[in-house]
Amino acid sequence: MEYIYVGILGCLVIVICLLIVSKKNKSSVGNQSIGKTKDIKYFPKKASNELVIEIEMLPVEAIKDESNLVEITDNKVLARISNLIPGLVQAGNAFNNSMLASQAVKSGVLYKAIIPAGTKLANSQAIEGAVRGFYSGANGIQGHANFIAVESQKGTSIMTNTVIAAMGVASIIVGQYYMTQINTELKIISNGISQIQNFLVNEYQSKLSYLIVSIKEIVDFQTEILENNELRFSKIFHLNHLEEKCAELLGQANFTLADFTKERNLDYEKYEKILGTVQNQFMYQKILMDIMYKISDLKYTLHFGSISRKQCNALLLTYAKQSDEIQTLLTTWHKNIAKRLGIDTEKGYRKRSGFDGTFHSLIGFITDDDSYNFKSMEKKTIDMIKEQELGHKKNYLINTSDLYNEEVQLIAKNGKIYYLPNIASK
Repeated sequence: MEYIYVGILGCLVIVICLLIVSKKNKSSVGNQSIGKTKDIKYFPKKASNELVIEIEMLPVEAIKDESNLVEITDNKVLARISNLIPGLVQAGNAFNNSMLASQAVKSGVLYKAIIPAGTKLANSQAIEGAVRGFYSGANGIQGHANFIAVESQKGTSIMTNTVIAAMGVASIIVGQYYMTQINTELKIISNGISQIQNFLVNEYQSKLSYLIVSIKEIVDFQTEILENNELRFSKIFHLNHLEEKCAELLGQANFTLADFTKERNLDYEKYEKILGTVQNQFMYQKILMDIMYKISDLKYTLHFGSISRKQCNALLLTYAKQSDEIQTLLTTWHKNIAKRLGIDTEKGYRKRSGFDGTFHSLIGFITDDDSYNFKSMEKKTIDMIKEQELGHKKNYLINTSDLYNEEVQLIAKNGKIYYLPNIASK
């Protein structure tokens, strides 16, 4: 009978030991999960239309050029990102008690979250646990961890991985990126206006100022506009009005330049005098073209890429073609005058004419020096002729980037969130 009790006691000891070992194994695996989760699963084979936002831990060397990182500083946008992807900034905390922690300290790591492309999001379905993470090593992916919805202060669960939330965050991030570019270029346009405002009549100045201020207002209040669909659509309507107004002014500038090219048989003095007036219209035309380009970009930005670049650029391309035709007339006009008056902008002189030409031609004949037949030109005049002959078109490239339909890559580094745009699509 004693042997039976001993045997039973031995079996109990073995069972207890197995339970302890099993519990430790589960605990060690659990430490590699990112965020609050009850179980650890490797990526299951998901349906093609499921929304999955992945978070990857990778070495800092993975970002080849950190200048491409665009820091997200808007608190409202950061809050949206935090709700969509819980704990992205603090993702490293989950590794504090794991073997990976020492590696992170030694080599430095960052975290990358990828929101799928817009077209893929549109066909996705929200699923629980859609925010998932994995960490990479020398031999590729070494492990995975699931994310679950975080809990609010009141203890209620927040469904953070909905398709609508993902699309909203992605659109605002890309929209703000485009807005930043537009704002930078608006400053350049404003500087251009400042350089010629002394030569523009008050009517021109006021119309240009109205266009710039109206566009700047949209850029300055971008977050409120991008987050509010009703406000966003009203600004699109306003942009259409601004575009029509800008097109009208540009058409007037083009026809004015075309009229100048009808001036024939000008002597050098009259040609030099008219150059300044042509230059003012030429610069006015350039500024209006710049503004139309920005309006087209802004329309595309506010539409969140829902309509094509081609449609947003339709009016712009029409007037760009008209401006190119005017430029051809202007270039031909300058070349014909240069040929008739003996102007050489590369050498910086013109052929003498009238009594002055006859007198110096005689001196040149006597001294056997042909240079007496030519007279140097002012640098300012030479620069205007060259600029007007060349035109603006070399400075213009139609923006074809389509970042709204690209994956949105978010980088968490040193407690900050960055957007990493696809450079090839910029």
